Amino acid sequence: MQGVFDNIVDKVFNGDLYIVFKPLDLQLHGYHSKDNIVLNIPNRRSRRIGFGLLEVATESSSESVDWRLKLNGISVTKEFKPHYMVRYKDRLISKFVYDVTPILNTEESMRREWVNLTVKHEGGSPVKLRKIQLAALYEDTDASTSLKYWTGLLVLYPGESYPLAKCKNIGGHGIRISSYIPQRTSRLIMRINGMRYELTSPYTEGFEEYIINNINTSPGDDAIALVNEGEGGAIITSSIILYSIRMPIPVIEVEDINASRAGGQLKIIVSLMNKGESSPDFIVFTVLYKGSMLTSMKIDKPLKSSERSISELVVPGIVKTGEPITLRIVWSKLSRTWFTEKQILVP
Repeated sequence: MQGVFDNIVDKVFNGDLYIVFKPLDLQLHGYHSKDNIVLNIPNRRSRRIGFGLLEVATESSSESVDWRLKLNGISVTKEFKPHYMVRYKDRLISKFVYDVTPILNTEESMRREWVNLTVKHEGGSPVKLRKIQLAALYEDTDASTSLKYWTGLLVLYPGESYPLAKCKNIGGHGIRISSYIPQRTSRLIMRINGMRYELTSPYTEGFEEYIINNINTSPGDDAIALVNEGEGGAIITSSIILYSIRMPIPVIEVEDINASRAGGQLKIIVSLMNKGESSPDFIVFTVLYKGSMLTSMKIDKPLKSSERSISELVVPGIVKTGEPITLRIVWSKLSRTWFTEKQILVP
């Protein structure tokens, strides 16, 4: 075993957690010295971020790398000084961890539903980007997130295990694990009390994300451990995120749809009811025909719990009578999105 793993967050936040993971195989050197990576932060709607953490994992032959990182045009670092490093075979795996909360809360960043990471190689050894991960907490009193966040670089060889600190009452929690499982004969196991979760690998060259939803365990102290049960090589783990998000959700149901022709156009009247416990941030209606969009309409007015609404859509009359079209209804609350679809025969 080699490396270090740190528990950097152990807190309950008011808000909804969104995590975006992006595996990479991007080489930067003298002939290709700069690249931009876009990460989506959906449905932000100018909300403040209560917690923003950026992780970057790289692979190189040495530490002699000159580079520069920017997030949304703002400098994150100008030096290649890894917070964590491990040697695997002839490669140096490095990990960088940055609190980017202030950058995500600038006026310009709050208007966007994406972030742009710029990486520039300015000299020294070539460097390969292996992973980018961004965790962002949307501040909102409607949601509560319990979060434990371990980060670092941990190498487990066959037969080795690494215990995490005991956690209380994690039944129903989710876990997201970022690991590099380089061989088919390697098997990474997450043990939680008597339960055994095997993390299957797509056997790609680099880091992947593994997700366990709704942990099944009894109330009380829970012992969590990572185990390499394989017969192959080492497994490298970069982060473990244990979380539970509680939020009343909107449930939008279609009560009635009426379609009629008017003046060469198709008029669709839709009656909705919110049978959930909270209002959606918005509702979007989209009418599709053979995969192509005919029209779309967005409603930002909140539809409160138990309320009904009636909306009218006007569609160009290019579809023949008796042909099917699709009405897709999408609604969102914080970082989550749901949808439903209904088929309509054109009158």
